[in-house]
Amino acid sequence: MADKITYNLISADSHILEPADLFEKRLPAKLRGRAPKLKPYDGGSAWFVGDLDPVPLPPTMRTGSGYRLSLMPDVSAVSYEDVLPALLDPGERLKAQAADSVDAEILYPTPVLWDAIKLLDDDELKLACVKAYNDWISGFCAFAPDRLIGLGKIPTTSVADAVTEVRRCAGDLKLRGFVLDAFPSGAKTAGSPEDEPFWEAVNEIGLPVSMHIGVGPTANTSPETGPAPGMRPQMAQIVLPLVASGVFDRYPNVRIVLAHADAGWSMHWLEYTDMYFLRHRHLNHYTLQNQDALPSEYIRSRVWFTFHHDRTAVWNRHNIGPAHLIWASHFPYEDSNWPDNRQQSARVTAEAPADVRANLVAGNVARLYRLPGYEQGFDEVALKEFVPLVHY
Repeated sequence: MADKITYNLISADSHILEPADLFEKRLPAKLRGRAPKLKPYDGGSAWFVGDLDPVPLPPTMRTGSGYRLSLMPDVSAVSYEDVLPALLDPGERLKAQAADSVDAEILYPTPVLWDAIKLLDDDELKLACVKAYNDWISGFCAFAPDRLIGLGKIPTTSVADAVTEVRRCAGDLKLRGFVLDAFPSGAKTAGSPEDEPFWEAVNEIGLPVSMHIGVGPTANTSPETGPAPGMRPQMAQIVLPLVASGVFDRYPNVRIVLAHADAGWSMHWLEYTDMYFLRHRHLNHYTLQNQDALPSEYIRSRVWFTFHHDRTAVWNRHNIGPAHLIWASHFPYEDSNWPDNRQQSARVTAEAPADVRANLVAGNVARLYRLPGYEQGFDEVALKEFVPLVHY
């Protein structure tokens, strides 16, 4: 775009809708018969993926938010023809951003669709679907690359496939980060030695890796199932193994985003993690390369947390790390307040000083993804601006 953007509000977690003909148009001809297909279903539309149950389109794809859906109690299903144009067309997306006073969005795929694709016992098809999506989202974002910030899907068919695709996404496709929903090696937990080439490639490239709700071969990454009050989300379970296995030590440019989980739950988790480590490190469950550090210090310097309806996280930002909180609208899902997300962001961050608030709702995510004007990223001191949770 001709004019330089001033970023006042950026959503760190928003979504698109994959076009109905995405796989039909972009997959090799020999795979199209097995590809996911969008068809009419139960008064709306649903993806049909292999022999799995149909995957209906979420009703909020018609309304853009949960509260608008609540005003339409008769809407229980949505047809592809009735979804918001902003989910499919980049020009319309900019109009939806303007209506919401949002200057840019980090764009994620549709979780329910990819949760189904992930379950297919067909690696050739799964890899082709990932490549087709990455090609499409790259073209979508090229319409306004300073406002439409696309993340590439990481294939989980093999570590070699993952390495090849992250390099392609960062290079030819010019995407700004990656979405990981299962480990490329097929490991059930993070930190497997088999995944080392993947983390090495991510470290070399330096783009953030996002987890959305859950990570694993059968994990649900859909926003319909967030964490219960006081409970950590599924994806938090991968973070401590990354610390314990030394991934963060070996690869200093690996940065993790926990998306669609808010952050208020994290204080007890971080404090308990440190306390457990101190009380039990004589048992040698794991050791830290930096013997003067605690696990939460690794986590709080290398992990970012999205937040939305979460004043607790804002109030406790010094415990989490002010640079590591990034506001998200979750458009167009239940949590979204579209087209009133600007007011929502102002309410949830109201008690913070103006400069801090500016970082929470825009500056932090702009630095994380090195958007125009923020290419230098974070000052290293800011990344470690958090208070001790335990003393020893």
